[in-house]
Amino acid sequence: MKNQIHFFIALFFTVLLCSCGKSFKYAAKDNGFYSGMAVTVGDIFNPETIKILQNDCSIIVYENSMKWANLRPNKNFWNWNDIDSLVEFAEKNNMRVKWHTLFWHQQNSPFVSSSWTREQAIQMMNEHIETIMSRYKGKIAEYDVVNEMFNEDGSMRQNIWYKTIGADYIELALKKAHQVDPDAKLLLNEFNNEEKGHPKADAMYNLVKNLKERGIPIDGVGMQLHLDARISYSEDAIRQNIQRYEDLGIAVSFSEVDVRIPIENSKAYESAQENIYLMLYKIASEMPNVTSFITWGISDKHSWVPYTFPGTGNALLYDEDFKPKPVYNEILKELKK
Repeated sequence: MKNQIHFFIALFFTVLLCSCGKSFKYAAKDNGFYSGMAVTVGDIFNPETIKILQNDCSIIVYENSMKWANLRPNKNFWNWNDIDSLVEFAEKNNMRVKWHTLFWHQQNSPFVSSSWTREQAIQMMNEHIETIMSRYKGKIAEYDVVNEMFNEDGSMRQNIWYKTIGADYIELALKKAHQVDPDAKLLLNEFNNEEKGHPKADAMYNLVKNLKERGIPIDGVGMQLHLDARISYSEDAIRQNIQRYEDLGIAVSFSEVDVRIPIENSKAYESAQENIYLMLYKIASEMPNVTSFITWGISDKHSWVPYTFPGTGNALLYDEDFKPKPVYNEILKELKK
């Protein structure tokens, strides 16, 4: 009997020690979602950032290298080297790869033309999907098929694909993508679509519901979550939004997360930033259809935030010296509970 007691005591402390030593990505997996980061080409060759990625990420995505202007700067040249390197890195480190993005209204190549006929645009769209997805079939786990298709009022954005093809360009892209790689997860990605009741969030839900009901292949929705610590967000509205996707059988990716704070007097907003991050990780842990949580960058050193939202920054979990911030440690502590 005494030996049994000693055995169970030893087992308890072994489990406790393993739990305490668990890395960020495994703690996230235990909570039911993949943890990831957007990276640049240099990040997968820098020993300092490699270590962070290996510890924190089970899914990675390029911040810009998969977009038209970088991938296919002209009609006849495809820059595969960067993406091949990312796929190789991910395979070596047992990570999933997400593609961002097949179609977007920004960072297009010069030859992408609003003067195309509908037939020409569909042909180019299909060629783009076929070329990419056949090359990486079985290697890219999920795709942001269309990025940012709505205006703030919930109307459809008049991007080049909408203008040349029409409103059905989204379903045509989804159908073609599924045809080329039936196993890849297909997502629509957007910002300001996290809270139920926001015009853009409701428009996205109505679109996805319509697609789903008509049998169009759609697996998930990306909520970018580029948030501002000075703004109050409704946890209840976010949960309600995610729940209605769960009811449709649709996954949700927290796809580009950062929480910016003012550079001046930044200390005053660090607590608010921490609360927002903790809220999001809590939601991701508790809602079963949240499948990934990806921060948009590794550290503040190369974050897009200061350039896009002047006067703000410090939006990520690592500082400019690639050191984890207190908010990182608080999140990890919560994930290990």
